[in-house]
Amino acid sequence: MKKASLNDKLEKEQEKLRKLGEEALKNDIPLTQDEAFMAQNRKVDALVVKVIKEKERNRKKQRER
Repeated sequence: MKKASLNDKLEKEQEKLRKLGEEALKNDIPLTQDEAFMAQNRKVDALVVKVIKEKERNRKKQRER
């Protein structure tokens, strides 16, 4: 259940990132100079790391069985 909620959260945060990116590009702001975009990007990156670690833990548990 935790894995599903992490994936759901990741999808929501990625959608926010996409919208921020579109808005920045529409306003001719380079993505690396848009603070809101970069902050959201870091948030998405952190969630990706959590999802990957969770998958690794699950694989390790299955190998131990």
